[in-house]
Amino acid sequence: MGFDEYQEKAATFRTESADHWYAIINLPGEVGELSSLIAKGVRDGFLEDYLPNVRKELGDILWHIAAIADDHQINLSDIAEGNIAKLQSRKDRDVIKGSGDNR
Repeated sequence: MGFDEYQEKAATFRTESADHWYAIINLPGEVGELSSLIAKGVRDGFLEDYLPNVRKELGDILWHIAAIADDHQINLSDIAEGNIAKLQSRKDRDVIKGSGDNR
C-alpha cells in the first residue's frame, strides 16, 4: 500500500469528534506510548511481543500524521518525497549530522 492510498483509507476511520485539534493534540500522546514501550524494552528486555506492539504504536502515530496532513490538504507521498530530498541534500553537503532545520 502506498502513502496516499493509506491516507485515503485512514481517513475513513476518523470520527466527527476527531477533528483537526484532536489529531494534533493526541499525536504527542501516541509518541509517548511508543517511547514508554521502548523504555520498558530497555528495562525489561525486548520480549516476544515487543515488535508487534511497536508496529501498533507506529501505526497509531502514522494515522495521526495522515490526519494532520489531510487537514492541511497535503499528501503523505509529498511529505515523504520532500523529506528524502531534504535528507539527500544534507548528505550531499555533509551536514546531515548538524543541527537546525535549514542546514
